[in-house]
Amino acid sequence: MAHWFDKVFCGAGILPMRAHRLKTCATKNSGMEKILLTRPGYEKLLRELEFLSRVERPQVVQEILEAAQEGRVEKNPDFQSALAQRRRLERRIKQIRHTLANAEVLVGSNLSPDKVRFNARVTVINLTSGKEREFKMVGPLEADAAAGSLSLTSPLGKALLGRAVRDRIQVQTPRGVRSYQVVAIHMEQA
Repeated sequence: MAHWFDKVFCGAGILPMRAHRLKTCATKNSGMEKILLTRPGYEKLLRELEFLSRVERPQVVQEILEAAQEGRVEKNPDFQSALAQRRRLERRIKQIRHTLANAEVLVGSNLSPDKVRFNARVTVINLTSGKEREFKMVGPLEADAAAGSLSLTSPLGKALLGRAVRDRIQVQTPRGVRSYQVVAIHMEQA
């Protein structure tokens, strides 16, 4: 059985891992689907990775070391809490690295600028309620409809993709069919 020190620090990438553990990480990216990101979304993930790696990880390691000095680590709640925090941190770092490794930052498109496409700002009007909304067309990872970022893979995003101003669309939602009209399209600058 591995010593707690090996599990905590080797797994965190702080100390060199044993050779047999390195083999498992080498070929996991083959055949992966690309993840669409805008340039600001990509840069945001880079900043988060940098912060987690350079600020958060050393703090958690320090907490683990301090808690380990208090004695029996199996029954030490501070140590167990610090380990759980490290596991969450390492999962997030791994998730961000995977996303960045498979990211495709789109800055252009073969669609004309008068069509809805990735990274465009689209204003639509709900033909039933008369409410107007503006959305930025983004990939699924950056989507937040409440904040105005609409995923290309959402039902409304799929329906809008490739449409022009004055085009009408119908979207099946859990609450029934909704009708929209494209009012304006503004292209985001790269």
